[in-house]
Amino acid sequence: MDDKNKKQSRIAIEDLHVISATEAKNKFGDLLHRVCYEKTPVLIEKGGRPMAVVVDYTEYLKLKKLD
Repeated sequence: MDDKNKKQSRIAIEDLHVISATEAKNKFGDLLHRVCYEKTPVLIEKGGRPMAVVVDYTEYLKLKKLD
């Protein structure tokens, strides 16, 4: 991995709480609480494949600054 990609990788996949897309839909309020108040990013999978990561808004802004 080159230096540019190292800078942008602030959250390691191993650090993410993983849930299925169905669970994210069924427990969206819990997902928002985990992300916003516990500051825990969540990886959403569909069919066992990673589809999206939900992060706190302030974390998103920090990541956006790295662009």
